[in-house]
Amino acid sequence: MKKSVLLALAAVALGGATATAQEVTYTPDCSQGYLLNRNRDNWFITAEGGTTFIMAEHDIKAPLKDRWGGAGALYVGKWVSPVMGFRFGANWIMPKGATTADGEFRKMNAGAWSNGYYPEKYMGLGPEFDMLIDITNWWCGYKPDRVYNLVLHGGAGAYWTWARNYGNGGKEIGWHRAHNTVMFVNAGLQNNFRLSSVVDLFFDVQYTLIDFKPGADHDLSIQAGLTFNLGKSEWDCPVTATCPTWKYTDAQGDELVARLAAANKEVKVVEDQLEDCMNKKRPVVQDCEGLVTIYYPINQYGLAAREKTVLNSVASVMKDSNKKYVLTGYADSYTGTDEINTRLRNARVDGVYNYLISQGVDASQLEKTTDDKNLTDLGPQAAPLDRAVTIRYAE
Repeated sequence: MKKSVLLALAAVALGGATATAQEVTYTPDCSQGYLLNRNRDNWFITAEGGTTFIMAEHDIKAPLKDRWGGAGALYVGKWVSPVMGFRFGANWIMPKGATTADGEFRKMNAGAWSNGYYPEKYMGLGPEFDMLIDITNWWCGYKPDRVYNLVLHGGAGAYWTWARNYGNGGKEIGWHRAHNTVMFVNAGLQNNFRLSSVVDLFFDVQYTLIDFKPGADHDLSIQAGLTFNLGKSEWDCPVTATCPTWKYTDAQGDELVARLAAANKEVKVVEDQLEDCMNKKRPVVQDCEGLVTIYYPINQYGLAAREKTVLNSVASVMKDSNKKYVLTGYADSYTGTDEINTRLRNARVDGVYNYLISQGVDASQLEKTTDDKNLTDLGPQAAPLDRAVTIRYAE
């Protein structure tokens, strides 16, 4: 009775809380970091072009206007996180500068300047691999809708070089391989402007050191270009749950306090009753009315391996005694028809009887019967306890 009262009070309290509560909301929280995308996401293609200003031992002898050449590149790359990425592709330059009379890339159709140096022009083309660091996302945190990002890049590669061919009269007639392959390293700052989720516009300032020896060329390039993002380019942030704040009026608060006080009283009564029950002396039961009960699933009468194991032990006890036993078959009255339940009772008790006989129990020790009443009669919720065969000592 007391337990029923407590359950009723709990149900009422939960019902009131449910009516008052609002739904939990889930929102991305980028302050907790970000989630890594799939391998096929965050790829991009970059194309850029501009000018390069060469600086070297001889090149600085050229007039300023004759030291500007062309530059360009085409890359494929991937961002592995909002901060780190890489790219690889082809880099092209066409520097202009000054050289000596016997210089490999001297322009043969131009005379010397007043300082005794000659104009030169050559072309380099080769592979390049760069690492990328998004400084803005690193220092300021990732924001998918940020318009400007500053990207630091650095890498290395190689140039295959070409020199100009000159025909009669010093006329330029084409390019030929100079068979002079050189390595280079570079570093630069790329200023990205987000035009859309697909396209970025950028301006790049880059320093390159070509060949690693005394008097090696090094140049400064200024380029502009476009980046085309392939597939998903944004990053997802972890989702956090925002729990609603429950708000009650003063009257609702007073009601909850009163209900809690009443529930505490009921709990105290139940605790006192439990303590009294625990302190009572209980008589010691000297003997059991029944030996064992075998239970069955609904509409079943066969013996499973577990039940046979139990009956093996029961058979051992029976064979070592001269007692007689009554086997009673039951079927719950809440399911099935009378005809079906009668058949189940008989099938169940026959199965147990025959198995005990097969294990060596004398038939004279066993008596079979059925009972059309429920074994427990505790209601439909306890119907599985009424599908059984009981084994009791005969009076």
